[in-house]
Amino acid sequence: MGEWPEQFDKPSLSADPAYKTDTHSDLPAEIAFLGSGAISRDALYEAALVAREKNISPSEVLIARGLISRREYLARLAEKTGTHLLPAEPPKGKVVIPQGGGATAPYDTGLFSFPAALHLLTGDSLRLVVDPQSSNVSNFLRAISTNLRNPRKPWIAPGSQLRRLWFDGARNRMAVQAKAYLARNFPEYSASRRTTIWQVAVLIFLLLLFVSILAFKPEAGMLAITAFLSVFYFAIITLRIILINYLDEIPTDGDFEVFREAVDPEDYPLYSIMVALYQEADGVGELVAALADLDWPDQKREIFLICEEDDHETIAAIRNLTLPAGFQLIICPYSQPRTKPKALNFVLPLCAGEFTVIYDAEDRPDRKQLLEAWTTFCRSGKEIACLQAPLLIHNCRQNWLTAMFALEYETLFLGMLPILSRLGAPLPLGGTSNHFRTSALKSAGGWDPHNVTEDADLGIRLSRMGYRCGTITRPTWEEAPPILSVWIRQRSRWLKGWLQTILVHTRNPVRTGRELGWKANLFFHLVLTSIVLSALFHPIFLVQAAYQFSQFQEAQHTDIYQLGILGLSMFNLAGGYTTYGFLAYGVMARQNYTSSRPYLLLFLPIYWLLISYAGWRAVRQMITNPFHWEKTAHGLANHHANANMK
Repeated sequence: MGEWPEQFDKPSLSADPAYKTDTHSDLPAEIAFLGSGAISRDALYEAALVAREKNISPSEVLIARGLISRREYLARLAEKTGTHLLPAEPPKGKVVIPQGGGATAPYDTGLFSFPAALHLLTGDSLRLVVDPQSSNVSNFLRAISTNLRNPRKPWIAPGSQLRRLWFDGARNRMAVQAKAYLARNFPEYSASRRTTIWQVAVLIFLLLLFVSILAFKPEAGMLAITAFLSVFYFAIITLRIILINYLDEIPTDGDFEVFREAVDPEDYPLYSIMVALYQEADGVGELVAALADLDWPDQKREIFLICEEDDHETIAAIRNLTLPAGFQLIICPYSQPRTKPKALNFVLPLCAGEFTVIYDAEDRPDRKQLLEAWTTFCRSGKEIACLQAPLLIHNCRQNWLTAMFALEYETLFLGMLPILSRLGAPLPLGGTSNHFRTSALKSAGGWDPHNVTEDADLGIRLSRMGYRCGTITRPTWEEAPPILSVWIRQRSRWLKGWLQTILVHTRNPVRTGRELGWKANLFFHLVLTSIVLSALFHPIFLVQAAYQFSQFQEAQHTDIYQLGILGLSMFNLAGGYTTYGFLAYGVMARQNYTSSRPYLLLFLPIYWLLISYAGWRAVRQMITNPFHWEKTAHGLANHHANANMK
């Protein structure tokens, strides 16, 4: 804002009852004692005026504008009040939360209510630790002034350090909550129970029905099975035609720079960033550099690097780094199920940001992604709970497998999901770069620790709870597995998680339909159920079509059953390949991504057969080991084959 405007009378600040100060200054008491330091008096007056206009704390204005760090401010406050600033590495002790301070569960109050004070018991000494900025520094100053003779004055600490003390003291309870909260409070949404009796009964009934028909009337049985499976193929073909029709209506770039120009530093919200790491020691340096480079004020972000307690190499690699401001290492206690969503749930209570974003260890997000997400949230209604950023592949030129993976991601994140969002459909979220309103995320119960694609499940659950998910345009660059065995394990986990998600949200079809509405419920089955089933049965259609075609060529007379089976099989195969090809080419043409195009016609049939193999592997794991998380190895990319990460 520049110099203090002449039309404002400085003493008017002290005339406001909310800004009553001591007799030595006409500035608010919260910042008056800073006048003898490096901050100019004009800057203090400006902060006071801005604070009054925006109804925020003047000390927060100074911190947001980089005129003083939070710890430096609290150190000056401690010096003025004769208290002590809690060391960055506080003494070990037992944390005791005063009666009435803090909530008793991590998600039951939306934005979590952190305690403003706690007691730290070290040896025989019990000391009060307070965050003076959590409510009102002026109140803290008055409280201190009335207890000048008290020799045991409190420690003061920034809110982030106080929350971490509280969190470490509640570590065991948080570990239990991380894996049990959803199943305990929202059992209808938890994958901890695989199937219901009626779901098993329906599967057995269909199996017996088809076996019986095949046994007594083979031709009619084959036609019935083909017709039944064709419903799911035809659903996907219909979905792709809808998507192609809407393709030109989705934006290719976000409009947020104008919004940014009207924003002052103190207006930025706190953003929580979580990254779950396991066996990622080689990549943590690049990850930290990428997150530190995000275009967001340092004092308005908190970044949690979450490691399993037995992942000693990754923990050591992080500790060997000089972490930038705002980064914290969180060690998650060992417990089953050993999954990424459980680790995220463990840290979720610690997130104090208005917004929360999830990244993976190999992610390299666009610098302006947080800014676009915040702008989109501000321009949207409160019903928008999550925004999915597009995930793109940087090693798309490494081999045919990474090229096909890149094509698949481009089609999904630059075409399919933005259109589904426009149509009001529930989104099966990707596993990273999900930007949440933290209040909505916590009220929904966090992630399901028993679902190995917790992202897709959460997108459907948010929709059932009355929220919506949207998309943004600034991408996150990821690494595609260049080795087939690694790709198979990753894809098996995805398909197993989608199966879990389908089973969870079809336990009570009537309730799911009522909560989603008929259109969203239809899209749910078009997007997840049809895709999973068609992936599983794709090889059967290929073999069947080839067999029926050979029989048709050899037979002198073809009955109606053979013609029906051949016709349905050929329609499904031709329609499936052509509609996907048109959609993929349409997306790539709009985004000017051309590197994957030659691979589409050459390798799509092989790629879909591999997906089917991974799908049947997932079915086997659903029966034998449903909650096992198959770790995807990273750091395999050939960097000479990387695309340009803008």
